[in-house]
Amino acid sequence: MKKTVRKFKETVEIRSSLLVRVRSHRYFPIGAVAGVFLLAACVHIWQRVHVIHLAQEIAVLRMENRLLGDDTRKVHADLSALSMSSRVETYAADSLGLAQVAATELITLVPEGVQAPSVKDDLHMVVKMAERWANVLPSVTQAQANAGELISPVIDSLANGGDD
Repeated sequence: MKKTVRKFKETVEIRSSLLVRVRSHRYFPIGAVAGVFLLAACVHIWQRVHVIHLAQEIAVLRMENRLLGDDTRKVHADLSALSMSSRVETYAADSLGLAQVAATELITLVPEGVQAPSVKDDLHMVVKMAERWANVLPSVTQAQANAGELISPVIDSLANGGDD
């Protein structure tokens, strides 16, 4: 009978799934703890490598930013040096063969139909402002104005040329 029980037990163990057999092994808890520890160590190492890579990339970008800032300052310095009036006059005289003209020799040409800009004084500006205000104020037509009656006018901003 012992032999039969033993055969039955071995047959059941063979037929049981691999997961059940591994889980029932006496070193399973130690292996599980070691596996979790190994997984945590791998994640930690990957994280450190990734952080170091990002730190190097940041250092490269900072250096590039510093170089671009220096280049920008150099370009602004060159621009201010080249745009000085004495430099422009020298370039115009040497390279283009232009000569400086006295103010009495200048002639201003105005095309037909274009008025020369007028000198605007304070009175002219006040009149223009009053005209703009008058364009915005509501208007009453002759048909709306009746003798002895007060009728509130209909304000239509589109009729006065407004964009509302």
